Amino acid sequence: MKSAHIATLHHRHDTRILLKQCVSLANEGYDVALFVSDGDGDEVFNGVNIVDVGRTGGRVAGRLVPMWRAARQARKFKPDVIHFHDGMFLPFAILLAAAGYRVIYDVHEDYPREVFAWRFSWPVRYAASVSYAVLEWIGGLMFTKILAATPHIARRFPKRKTHTIRNFPLHEELVASDATPYAMRAPHFAYVGKITVDRGIREVVDALPRIDKAQVILDLAGAFDPAALREEIERMPGWRHVLDRGWVGREDIARMLGGARAGLVVLHPRENYLYSYPIKLFEYMAAGLPVIVSDFPLWRHLIGDARCGLFVDPRDPAAIAQAMAWILDNPDEAEAMGERGRLAVEDEYNWAQESRTLLQCYRALAA
Repeated sequence: MKSAHIATLHHRHDTRILLKQCVSLANEGYDVALFVSDGDGDEVFNGVNIVDVGRTGGRVAGRLVPMWRAARQARKFKPDVIHFHDGMFLPFAILLAAAGYRVIYDVHEDYPREVFAWRFSWPVRYAASVSYAVLEWIGGLMFTKILAATPHIARRFPKRKTHTIRNFPLHEELVASDATPYAMRAPHFAYVGKITVDRGIREVVDALPRIDKAQVILDLAGAFDPAALREEIERMPGWRHVLDRGWVGREDIARMLGGARAGLVVLHPRENYLYSYPIKLFEYMAAGLPVIVSDFPLWRHLIGDARCGLFVDPRDPAAIAQAMAWILDNPDEAEAMGERGRLAVEDEYNWAQESRTLLQCYRALAA
């Protein structure tokens, strides 16, 4: 059975798309092709054929032209199913479904709500939200399967064809073989991923000077969005406590987590975040780190029983500083928290569990 994955707006080595879904399918014997648009050429990765449709200049053309190319090349692949991962691909996917192709919509975000965070005028955001809602309604009728990243997203689509596949971590992927024993670690706190205002970067940097530990460090790995945000954060007094690594690969992240005292996930209480399953939270847990997280009801439900972290008001730098200080002042309990989180991932919050749903969907299509 041939599966064509289209993800021209994602990095070719995207963890959910390539490392988890495509590789899992290839390991089961499916003929998998992943269509990307980065200009880095074709390659074969762990049995997955990565096809580069090339980059195009322009803000709009740079997104839409590669999608059109990917749709055209995917048809030449003669797939049994077309599995797409970008919300902007919806119009092309609807046309492919109308042409008789079996289409799977992998919904990573709640797009009708997510667009309200865009840096455009309100009328533009409202129009985009309505457009997404209409296209998803049409797609819900026409697509063969819907794979939603969270139960909250899944509720928007027809129940009979919708499955939830959460983006839980690969077991031990970010566990460094040379991790520093917890009691010997420097007072470093990990913040991995996109760096934005609504993901709490201002509050975290503001918290650093409030901690009565001269050597406390925020170990930062990711890209600022927008890039100009970095200049603003650099002017804050807490910046002297920041180690800014920029974007780093998975092996470097594993080493970084292997030397940290805790991981930070302090997203602001935006509606999309309230119902999210942030992959970094579970990756910190998989690496054996205690976590400092936003006090959202869903997150309390997910990890409260595991007793693997501290909940804070993400808009309160003093509360974040107090939680970080507690981690440093109570190393034995912090280490025990991290171990409980690691066991929770090992038992429940891991990709091995989620991959079964993906494979069951594909087996049903192949039957």
